[in-house]
Amino acid sequence: MKIVLRFVVFSLVLILMSTGLLANGALIVYSNFAVVQSNISQRNNGLLILPTTNSAVQDSLVTSSPVNWYRYHKGEKYSLDTFLDSYVGKVLKFKFQDGTIKNLKLVSTNPEILQDTQNGMVYLSPAGEYIFPSLVSLDTRNYFAVSTNATTLLYHYISTNIGWKAVYDLNISSSKINGKILLWNKTDTTFKDFHLLMVAGKQFENFQNNYSKALAAAPKMVLEERLNVESSQGYKVYDFGQVKSLREDSTVFLSLFSKKVDVEKINVAYDPSSNFVKAVQAVKIKHDFPIPQGVMSLYNDYNGVSYYLGQSSIPDSPASSTLEVPYGENFDLEVRAIKVQHLAISKNTFIDKYEVDVKNFSDRDQGIWIYKYVPQSSQITSGNLKIERIAANRIRFYMKIKAHSEGKFEYTLQTSY
Repeated sequence: MKIVLRFVVFSLVLILMSTGLLANGALIVYSNFAVVQSNISQRNNGLLILPTTNSAVQDSLVTSSPVNWYRYHKGEKYSLDTFLDSYVGKVLKFKFQDGTIKNLKLVSTNPEILQDTQNGMVYLSPAGEYIFPSLVSLDTRNYFAVSTNATTLLYHYISTNIGWKAVYDLNISSSKINGKILLWNKTDTTFKDFHLLMVAGKQFENFQNNYSKALAAAPKMVLEERLNVESSQGYKVYDFGQVKSLREDSTVFLSLFSKKVDVEKINVAYDPSSNFVKAVQAVKIKHDFPIPQGVMSLYNDYNGVSYYLGQSSIPDSPASSTLEVPYGENFDLEVRAIKVQHLAISKNTFIDKYEVDVKNFSDRDQGIWIYKYVPQSSQITSGNLKIERIAANRIRFYMKIKAHSEGKFEYTLQTSY
């Protein structure tokens, strides 16, 4: 049965509502959550009320002074259940499906039992509409209620639905990277005149367990000492200083940097299969500044126009390192790797022979890096090409193929199990 909720308001009822505003304080933003620091509070019935966003983590409160105990209040929302709970034992109007309206006493909500006050007739979950005389009083705010002897508190807590990611564009022609921060605040709170810091790096997270103890220490250090540095406790901290406003349910872009880098265009094949596939185009980026993980779009200038090359996710890359960023397929370059021989030279030792073929359909010579996973215990022999073991189970080698030509390379792996 469908129950329609109708409000008939005869008088204005005062209800506690959140202002949705946090002034001053600080916001330390991680990739998918934030630590909110504030000293805003008000005393009510002997408790300090500390306002929060509607996405606060309940066990994450950290205070500057000792507290006796605290509880988290999640803002109440209007629903049929909240109205029914408020009117249990009271008389209200109920409109039946035939249009009849009666004054009935709400005896129970689970199940819904209504009783006619004149003849005593009982209705069990009848079909129709409730008509309530007024709004019920709800506390729609989100806050920590704290028992403490302190008159004021500096406190911070963790809030989800706030986060950031880095967005980059690289122009290969100019070798310039522009970095931006995409910052989102999907809570019900507008932050005003606050100190904004963003932290790059991976933190271990577990909302269900001891989340606050794992993470609260780092923001506290940053805020109390006001460290205006790029490196702190193994993370990268970006200090944006005082920010005028970050509106509720909003997304904004902030400038991160615009810098020159060394760019080298390469072709790559990552574990090519036995069928010909297109080589992957990539760039090697040498940089002397930290680049937080994010998404990078690549462009190139042609006849005065910048055209899009592709996009790739990139990991955290510390200063003085090299990023390898794949962005698209090479139209004119194909590669395959075939196992052409498998020999058992003993019960536990095998020799596999591989042939790598590369076809270059273009009008110019092209080179390609081949990456391949191999067993850790393998021994590699090859012809005239140098094979590098870049990890225990990873090798790579480089092939140069002339225009409109096909290149072949063979190598063997001896593996013992």
